[in-house]
Amino acid sequence: MANRRDFLKNTALLSGALAFSNIKVNATPNLPAIAADDEQYWKLVRAQFPLSSNKIYLNNGTMGPSPYTVLNEVQQEMLEIETAGRYGGYEDVAIKELSKFLNTKDTEITLTRNVTEGINIACWGFPLKAGDEVIITNHEHVGHASPWLNRAKLSGIVIKVISLGKTAEETLNIVKKAITKKTKLIAVPHIPCTIGKVLPVKEICKLAKEKSIWTFIDGAHPAGMLMLDIKDIGCDVYAGCCHKWMLGPKGTGFLYVSENIRHTVQAYYGGAGVDTGWNLLATPPTYSAYAENGHRYFYGTQNAALFKGIVKAIEFQNTIGRDLIEKRVKSLANYLQDNLLKMGNTIEMMTPVESISKAAQISFKVKDKDVSKLQIQCNEKKIITRFVAENNINCLRVSTHIYNSFTEIDAFLLEVDKFIKA
Repeated sequence: MANRRDFLKNTALLSGALAFSNIKVNATPNLPAIAADDEQYWKLVRAQFPLSSNKIYLNNGTMGPSPYTVLNEVQQEMLEIETAGRYGGYEDVAIKELSKFLNTKDTEITLTRNVTEGINIACWGFPLKAGDEVIITNHEHVGHASPWLNRAKLSGIVIKVISLGKTAEETLNIVKKAITKKTKLIAVPHIPCTIGKVLPVKEICKLAKEKSIWTFIDGAHPAGMLMLDIKDIGCDVYAGCCHKWMLGPKGTGFLYVSENIRHTVQAYYGGAGVDTGWNLLATPPTYSAYAENGHRYFYGTQNAALFKGIVKAIEFQNTIGRDLIEKRVKSLANYLQDNLLKMGNTIEMMTPVESISKAAQISFKVKDKDVSKLQIQCNEKKIITRFVAENNINCLRVSTHIYNSFTEIDAFLLEVDKFIKA
């Protein structure tokens, strides 16, 4: 019987030669599990990506490179559409697969181009009025901060900024203390782009529900990194993307709007699929009800090739095993964090050490040094990281994914050691 290693070995031999050709490299799901520390297997995983062999890419938190299977699927679908002169489509299949991947209902998923688009849909869709309070954190990405600040500017809502605690319990208590009678919505990141801290979103959503407060979660990072279960989180709205940890096509994302709040979150854009019917010949012209699914928030001509790429990215993840992926990326991040902490007090660790509050992103500072210079130093060695300048946090962030190795982490640690001693 075929196994994961055989599958990856065979496709590794084919991938480079067949990429962007007329022959597809297909993944086969439901293959037996392997050990998370099987380094030979992970080398074969790396071979599924077109990443340069001389580059160490530790910045998946910004953009996740797609494997050949995804790239080929997108290319083949684009070629087929152009050859046949066929209209787009395929969104129903992508929505079905995403809903299974995220544990939601099909009708609760909207396809978006990125997390920021989903955030804007939600930000303007919630029925907020002047004076209503929205709680956010001081670790927001511009894509999450800007929409809420813009609505505050135009609608008069009040943005209440809280800090994050060192532990999940401390963060939850900070949220509790920030709530007032005017609080209508809590909008926080699941994993901030800054320090990789996993927020206790399930507990935050439970607290909010008890107080009749809406919840929105910026989920730019967890999908594809963690065994994400949106229903278990219990939020009202969740925005995520497919082009980071899911390793899907660039410019693809999703928005989850719970069916319980669908009639509360207003759709403001119109187009094909948003409504159930319209008539310009009636007197007066009529516009009927909104669609009773996620299509009420997206519309018009879509790129079927990208949607097929989403499906292929999900298949790729399922082939390896989502639980195995989570174990792998966490083990790499833990190895990095542990070895940074061994460097002593010169390292200021920004990412929590408690297991429930960390995943696959580690952020840190170096005492009395500008770590933006460490990023430059690493770039010169083709080690790609991310300097976090948001809100003057000024730390270095390292993201670990399945195409990375412990050897690559060691190479990065060597650069850190040189930087400290320089």
